[in-house]
Amino acid sequence: MNTISERIKFAMNARNMKQAEVVRLTGISKGAFSSYLSGLYNPKLDKLELIADALNVNVNWLNGGDVPMQKSTTVQGDDTAEERLPEYVFYRNTDTEYLLEHFGNVYLGLMNEYAALIPRFYVHVEPSLNEMHVLPLFFREDSKRFYQCPAELLKPEQHHIFTRDFETIQMVLTTSCIYYYGVNTETYKPEITLLSYCQDKGCYEDISGQGATLVPIEEFVKEIEKETLYLRQKYQ
Repeated sequence: MNTISERIKFAMNARNMKQAEVVRLTGISKGAFSSYLSGLYNPKLDKLELIADALNVNVNWLNGGDVPMQKSTTVQGDDTAEERLPEYVFYRNTDTEYLLEHFGNVYLGLMNEYAALIPRFYVHVEPSLNEMHVLPLFFREDSKRFYQCPAELLKPEQHHIFTRDFETIQMVLTTSCIYYYGVNTETYKPEITLLSYCQDKGCYEDISGQGATLVPIEEFVKEIEKETLYLRQKYQ
């Protein structure tokens, strides 16, 4: 993904935006924007900035730079410096996946690490229930850090790492619930965490042990069971 046209198309997919919407937001003619998408012409800097603003991405990334796709984010309460938080974007999974081939609204959760966007999660969204199911992808040595639910979701100043693009996947933050399919690192058994957004606290809270009825996705549970079986065989 080295060309401007490839990055524009990737960002449009990640933001779930159609060509007509980008044209409307930028004021660029349909013909000119089509030439950018095809790679026939590259947009000049002023047009590139308009496209970057419409897609809410870093214009330097859009121009081929080795920088994060997301615009810089300032951590609340830090008045001395601007700190870049990990980037997390939803990418619509248009390919048939053996795991979720009969589901709609399936995305890959990508995080900007190692100077690249790395697939880290399968994400399934149920817009009618305002629910998101998150399954870590265990194919890297460092994937064990995703065994437990990300602590950022429980912090008012950091949950937006994962929720800033909710609008693109038809989720409403204030009434949303998140199922996180993780691993209990003491027993090596599946651990499903149910999070509910608390408007008073401004972040998610764990309601798994509060009598909430869990309705997990069977396919996600089976994938977690495979990982826990591997861990028990290796460490127990």
